[in-house]
Amino acid sequence: MRGRNPAGHVIPLPSPPPAPCSLLSHYSLMFALSSCIQGGQQEESLSTSVLVRLFVLSCSSENQELRIMAAKPKLYYFDGRGRMESVRWLLAAAGVEFEEVLLETAEELQNLIKDGQLMYQQLPMVEIDGMKMVQTRAILRYIAGKYNLYGKDLKEQVLIDMYVEGMKELSDLIMLVPSAALEDWEKSVNFVTEKATQRYLPVYEKALKDQGKNYLVGNQLTWADVFLLEVILMVEECKSDALSAFPKLQEFKAAISKLPRIQKFLQPGSPRKPPMDEANLKAVEKIFNLEKGLLLKHSTVVLVDL
Repeated sequence: MRGRNPAGHVIPLPSPPPAPCSLLSHYSLMFALSSCIQGGQQEESLSTSVLVRLFVLSCSSENQELRIMAAKPKLYYFDGRGRMESVRWLLAAAGVEFEEVLLETAEELQNLIKDGQLMYQQLPMVEIDGMKMVQTRAILRYIAGKYNLYGKDLKEQVLIDMYVEGMKELSDLIMLVPSAALEDWEKSVNFVTEKATQRYLPVYEKALKDQGKNYLVGNQLTWADVFLLEVILMVEECKSDALSAFPKLQEFKAAISKLPRIQKFLQPGSPRKPPMDEANLKAVEKIFNLEKGLLLKHSTVVLVDL
């Protein structure tokens, strides 16, 4: 596009902005530019040049921000469930594709620490929307809020938080079972399933009964529902008939598992990780420089003493 100032000089006008560029910024700058063209000042060519540059910079800045927001989240962890698995579940439920950086050596972890990328020098870390987030529940709350999985108001959010905190306690116990010493393995499984069926699952059974629908909170899927299904499947890996006394939880499991995004995540070949095994435990010891057997000793003490 070209225009002419009062002196008859041809002045190039900026082309229409690309779609991502803010229309408000575009038209504000265009208005200023046209005022300059019509004003007839001697400095008009300089002013026009400045305005055009401002216009280009504004579009570039906005496009860069949009590129950051549109980038796939990047998950930094080892190749196993651990604390990152709930993040994988929640992103899958939100329909968000993600990339994974799976650490294999202690050197890789130390490089992240030296670069200042890990606030507390520990994983998991998720790179999303231009931020490098740590602390699992902070990450999960951000994702839940961003993708409308965190309730409609504060009352729903606090209910979600209360349910999720209980699920976290239970999932933390279950995650320790594979690392229990062989002689304590059966005792550990019995301990975890007893806690699950007597302390935690009854809470969610009652909540679903009171709700009268297959959502723990409100009238739509939330973070609490996604986490509950994850935990139910973890409990069933310890005891296949763990839900036999919980009909509402059985209905819930069947209904949520059929949601298209969840169903896809449950299929072979998805980013969902298998239960921890000996290979995972060795990888954890290697990456985090744990003394051989330390994880076993710690988990056995925790499971027996609780």
